[in-house]
Amino acid sequence: MGVLVTAEDALTAEGARARLRDYAGLRPLPAAERHRADVHLVFADRFTGATLDLLRSLAADGHDAGAGAVLVTGEVPDRYVLPAVQYGLRSVVARTAAGFDAVAEAVRETARGNAVLPSGLQGALIDQVLGLRSSVLEPAGLTFSGLGIREVEVLRLLAEGLDTADIGCRLNYSERTIKQVISGVTGRLGLRNRTQAVAYAFRHGAL
Repeated sequence: MGVLVTAEDALTAEGARARLRDYAGLRPLPAAERHRADVHLVFADRFTGATLDLLRSLAADGHDAGAGAVLVTGEVPDRYVLPAVQYGLRSVVARTAAGFDAVAEAVRETARGNAVLPSGLQGALIDQVLGLRSSVLEPAGLTFSGLGIREVEVLRLLAEGLDTADIGCRLNYSERTIKQVISGVTGRLGLRNRTQAVAYAFRHGAL
């Protein structure tokens, strides 16, 4: 897998590239191939606004939107946790305590789609996600899936095999309203039919 190494100083970056070559399957990429990175490996003494800007830039450069970032750093302030995750941060390794084996393992886990986060950061991320749900999404009638609360109710009953008339009776809506809800979901998300709408809801954890 291709690993793009970014550091605040050239010595750290070059040392990390040299160490990566010791691990089977990990290949440090030259800067000219940054768009081909499977994982971004970032070294920073402290997490600052500049670190967040760097993660944003790396995410924008990536050819594969699924490429994650491994950050080797000190403490990550709580206010940066959720924005950093939005810009691809998947794993954090403590710079003061980690040997390079831990860094390489975090790179591999990130490439597999997993995350390696200290327990404190996991707690901060969960708190921020729950706060976002209660303060932003729920008041607007939305869920993390991008579906509205009423849309989720309708799709859940569709998944149980009910037809539009039965769903209307169950939810105290007219059948016309249920059909409008389904049409709204399929049109907004570019889906062909209600079966695809139900599948979308399952894939995104709404059902």
